[in-house]
Amino acid sequence: MSKDYGVKLCVCYGDALFKELEMENEWLEILKFLKLWKKDIPDLPEINFDLDAESSFEEIKTTSPATFRKLLSNDEIYNEILLTVFPEKKTLKLLLTHFKELSGNKIYHTLYNALNNKLGNQNVGLFG
Repeated sequence: MSKDYGVKLCVCYGDALFKELEMENEWLEILKFLKLWKKDIPDLPEINFDLDAESSFEEIKTTSPATFRKLLSNDEIYNEILLTVFPEKKTLKLLLTHFKELSGNKIYHTLYNALNNKLGNQNVGLFG
């Protein structure tokens, strides 16, 4: 391309581009602003809801049974999302106890068994 168009071509990354353009001060200015910007970025929110399992449980325990059924029946959602936000499974175990307490109602019986299986407690199923 250099021969065909009669222009100088080069591949540059980072400060090399600004040296090539004879704009080294601009590169230093960009770095300065990036450092300032990095300091101003808020911390990432905490996504481990097991850090305060009781509070997390209180927040989610009134979620509709239909929603819990959908979450627990989808392995990808359970493994990729629920286990990410509840990595220690503390909140999920509180939820399991909650479902057991409400298991006189068929849907909570079903939810208890589904979550119990997900948590690896297959031999402790409620009513078989």
